[in-house]
Amino acid sequence: MKQQLAKSVAMSLLAPVIVGTTLGVYYALSVESGGAKMFFSLLMSAIANAHIVGLSMALLVVPGYMLMYKYNKVQYSGILTLGMLGGALFSFLFSASAGMVFLVNTVMAALASGLFLYGLRRFN
Repeated sequence: MKQQLAKSVAMSLLAPVIVGTTLGVYYALSVESGGAKMFFSLLMSAIANAHIVGLSMALLVVPGYMLMYKYNKVQYSGILTLGMLGGALFSFLFSASAGMVFLVNTVMAALASGLFLYGLRRFN
């Protein structure tokens, strides 16, 4: 069980790379000049905010999953909601209180909780 959780948490830490790459490609293709610079800037910004994903996973998603598992009431929507709430909370506390960075960090934490659930199913 512990090894399965560890692999799933490690898989969830791919969320900043996925979000950074997706946003980087989008903005690099939509901007006329400086495409590569924009791509790497957004990728590094998403990786720099990976601490929000880690805190969300460590303090809300994994304990919430363990509590749901203990009572045999695991609900995927509950885990995804915990991830999104954790992303919003820690983004507000550490990074940005409003704007696009707040939204991106929240979506990144929700994606991380989704990858966590995918890892649990895959490594079962």
